[in-house]
Amino acid sequence: MSKPKPKPKAKSAAPRPSPARRARGLRELRQDLGQTQEALAARADMTQGEVSRLERQADLRLSTLRRYAEALGVGLEVVFVLANGRRVPIHLG
Repeated sequence: MSKPKPKPKAKSAAPRPSPARRARGLRELRQDLGQTQEALAARADMTQGEVSRLERQADLRLSTLRRYAEALGVGLEVVFVLANGRRVPIHLG
């Protein structure tokens, strides 16, 4: 008797990083750029505690993320990735 073959798992069009991974990404970017939370907070008109919370937050407002990026001196792009892999840049006002 042969064993039944397991069904392949369905793949999503674009895997989403876990909230913890996304937050680590912000912190790692800041550290890679040699920035401290205190220095970034001063440039972003935030407190160090707010920067710390932002770096751990799962759901970020685009305006807050833009402010964080500007304080780091980096750009921010929003790109939709379609099921066929096509990347569509989104221009926000």
